[in-house]
Amino acid sequence: MDTVFSLLILLACITAGYLLETAGLIPLKKALDTLFSVVLYLLLFSMGLRLGQSREILLRIGEVGALAVLGAVFSSLGTVIFQVLLRPLYVKLDRDRLYELDRPVLRGAGEILAMIPGHLKKPALLLVIVIAGVVSGYLLPPVPFLMDGTFSSVILNGLLFIVGIQMKRGGVNMKKALLQPATIILPIVTVTGTLLGVQLTRLFIPGLTLGRALALGGGFGWYSLSGVLISALGDPLLGTASFLANMLREVLALVLISFLSFTGRCESGIGVAGATSMDVTLPLIEHTYGPRTVPLAFAHGVILTAIIPFLIPLFMKIP
Repeated sequence: MDTVFSLLILLACITAGYLLETAGLIPLKKALDTLFSVVLYLLLFSMGLRLGQSREILLRIGEVGALAVLGAVFSSLGTVIFQVLLRPLYVKLDRDRLYELDRPVLRGAGEILAMIPGHLKKPALLLVIVIAGVVSGYLLPPVPFLMDGTFSSVILNGLLFIVGIQMKRGGVNMKKALLQPATIILPIVTVTGTLLGVQLTRLFIPGLTLGRALALGGGFGWYSLSGVLISALGDPLLGTASFLANMLREVLALVLISFLSFTGRCESGIGVAGATSMDVTLPLIEHTYGPRTVPLAFAHGVILTAIIPFLIPLFMKIP
């Protein structure tokens, strides 16, 4: 699929949802979250179906696991290193000391471990759905529209339409948020650290190209979209690895957010959370760094979420 055409379709779906919701033409209110979940489950199931139909990829499942673990570790490591290195800049710009901790709050290992199972329920469910799709695809005879990604692409467009609606309903005043220097710098540093860090994966995985490595880390923790998007763009193996890598990144963030409070500031903790700083990891960020960091964390997640559907197709075209 042509990159420009792919980007235009993705942009059109998100924009259509946003504009129709702005015009009050979307009747769904309470049912929207349920519809989003259903479409998401279908999307992940379709990704599993495509993987199950690809016998060659199943034979390389060890490579998928290695890509996922290395991608998660190096993308998270790169983000943390860059955020810590930029601490002097954050201090200089933060004249009102909005994002400086009164004291480091390093939570105990026992407390952190106790929180993780609750946060893992949804990722575990989504993983089960993908596995169910893989089994179903393996048992079914070859189906062309499953193998070429047509089925996944149609569902993906529907999901992005709903994302556009949710962006409007979120009511985030991005214009006001963008007036804060940290709101712009923080996601830029996260993107830079992630994409440079994930390149270390190439040292351990022979044949992994620059573009594929960028796509692997380019989900920034949004595993439910990044994996399917990469698969729809023609690389089911990398798509599966991206799904698992970004899921692992979320788990690492749940552990590291509290630990990174030793820096005395919130930026590294928010950065390692990636796109999840607007939802899954937001409660832990608020608890660790304080309520005043919530707008920054939310805006950080929104910005990353908004650019992911456009960055990944571009990365996939890089040799």
